[in-house]
Amino acid sequence: MVLDSNPDAPAMVVFGGSPHRMNEVISLIKQVGKITAYGAFSEEEGIELLKAHPKLQLVLIDGRYTGEQRLRIRNYISTHLPNVKLTEPGHDYPYDNKFILQNIKEKLGIK
Repeated sequence: MVLDSNPDAPAMVVFGGSPHRMNEVISLIKQVGKITAYGAFSEEEGIELLKAHPKLQLVLIDGRYTGEQRLRIRNYISTHLPNVKLTEPGHDYPYDNKFILQNIKEKLGIK
């Protein structure tokens, strides 16, 4: 799933848990402005997106991912994409749309 494919926009991958919640997160991202967002519903699909889009700036890991999955995703990012920022609602900050939106803006440097 691709939200917006503007080549000049910041790019991110969203590791989502369900289509319903992915739509909610995508709606939040649309509020931020022009962002290229790639959505994945599994760890494997998300890792493939990380491999395919090396110029990413941000990865969001949804609350449904296990600790082991998070560790593998974080390890991949730190090894292969060390400049990519990570946001983990429910782990780094409260799992609330207001905080998710705030954190995305902060990590991408958007006011």
